[in-house]
Amino acid sequence: MSADEKNEAAAALPEGDGEFTPTLWSVTGPTETKRPEPGSGGDGNARAPHETKAAADEPAEAVPLSKNARKRLAKQEAWAAKKKARKEEEKALKQQKGDEARAAFAAKMEAMTDAERAEYEAERKANREKRMKEAEEAKAKKTEALRSPYSVVLDLEFGDLMTEKESRSMAKQLTYCYSANTKAAVPLCLYFTGLDGEVGEALLKSSPGYKNWAVRHEEGSYLDALAERKGDLVYLTADSEHELTEFKPNEVYIIGGIVDKNRHKNLTLNKANEQGIRHARLPIRDHLKMTGTHILTVNQALDIVLAQLELKDWDKAMERAVPVRKQAKECTEEDGKKEGDAELSE
Repeated sequence: MSADEKNEAAAALPEGDGEFTPTLWSVTGPTETKRPEPGSGGDGNARAPHETKAAADEPAEAVPLSKNARKRLAKQEAWAAKKKARKEEEKALKQQKGDEARAAFAAKMEAMTDAERAEYEAERKANREKRMKEAEEAKAKKTEALRSPYSVVLDLEFGDLMTEKESRSMAKQLTYCYSANTKAAVPLCLYFTGLDGEVGEALLKSSPGYKNWAVRHEEGSYLDALAERKGDLVYLTADSEHELTEFKPNEVYIIGGIVDKNRHKNLTLNKANEQGIRHARLPIRDHLKMTGTHILTVNQALDIVLAQLELKDWDKAMERAVPVRKQAKECTEEDGKKEGDAELSE
């Protein structure tokens, strides 16, 4: 692509704003305030150093448990014992089934003639080779996605703004994204960036083998990973005033990897402006009626990208990718009367 063509492509969307209003993106640390520890000075009852040391040296007095506390403790211990017994029972049952299966197989082989045994072994070998070939083809297809002309970055630098539960949810969405991309008719070259934070830790716990996925992994920012292509970056954010009309192979689209229940307003938009990156929103409002907010999960946004690349039709892509529960149903006149009656009765 010539320099003139690149400049023309980059001009399709306006440059990131030079000035921006600082938001939580510019703030480090968790968003939830923590209750100060007693005696730390943050609770309005500061302790003198010698008082704190003396309190630490004194042995803690055992506080007798209340009747209800003893009941709860006994219940927890009974539940733990029951769980342990159940695990041991399941392990023994699994071992028993394995022994029975091996014994049955040995008896089956013993009952065969030499000719039957040879034919059976040949069939098993053929099936094993077939499975290995299919696995190799699937692996090659996944690797081929890394050479796709279409690129999408999942920006995972928002771990400090999420709770531990939200980070786990984000990690789960990443598995959905990767699975969808491996099955797509037009796969993407996927980037996971910002893996050095809480989301990366959550992903490692939930999917320890994720580093073997056909994804470009980056511990740091996409600005470092794609420094030479900054002019090609487009941040997809619902808060942008610019609407995306098509996906271009020369551009890299960024999806913000955050689960925040929409409590951080303009977060990704301000980040794009701060970094001087172009931004745009998916044309959801023009092609799909939705109930409630137009904010989608990361995997749903990626599903729209994959569906649009395959179908080349925004209406069909939205209908396929967005869950039915989020799509507003057309209301007939009769339905409207029923709804009105229900409201009046309430």
